[in-house]
Amino acid sequence: MNEYRRFALGCFRATARPAGDPMLFRLPAAQRRLATTTGSFTRALHRHTGHPVVVRRLDEGWRGHVAGRWPTPRVTRVWARRVRLESADARVEALTEVVGPLSPRLRRAITGLADTPLMEVLARQPRCRRLSFRVSRAGRRVSRETVYRIHLARVRVTEWFDIDLR
Repeated sequence: MNEYRRFALGCFRATARPAGDPMLFRLPAAQRRLATTTGSFTRALHRHTGHPVVVRRLDEGWRGHVAGRWPTPRVTRVWARRVRLESADARVEALTEVVGPLSPRLRRAITGLADTPLMEVLARQPRCRRLSFRVSRAGRRVSRETVYRIHLARVRVTEWFDIDLR
């Protein structure tokens, strides 16, 4: 039980519902609950499938600055990590991008994730705040995008999966 209690810290103090696409209401209830979960997506996937979740790193490292349409401070490098979450027949792709000045503690935590779920690291950050949380649907694909602020750094987490997720 103590393992679950630590997720009340850091980014999870306020659990506002996501800004969502009206198309989400047409999803089956199980996929809608998974898409709109506000805590650890890895744990939600585990509850959804009833099987352990395996985190497979596809790509990880530093690259040039790509701002996109999310709030980023002026920096020259972005740390990015792309993973696939696998549980039973379910496959979820996830991309994490971190920009901004990183404290040494946050840099060690983010770059040393290995196969640890990202939310376990974010939950331990004392000054973590969720800036936005949006869920959208395009055809059979559901996407979630969450932006966190930890001190001056911005962390954007994007997950996407198909509706026929088992």
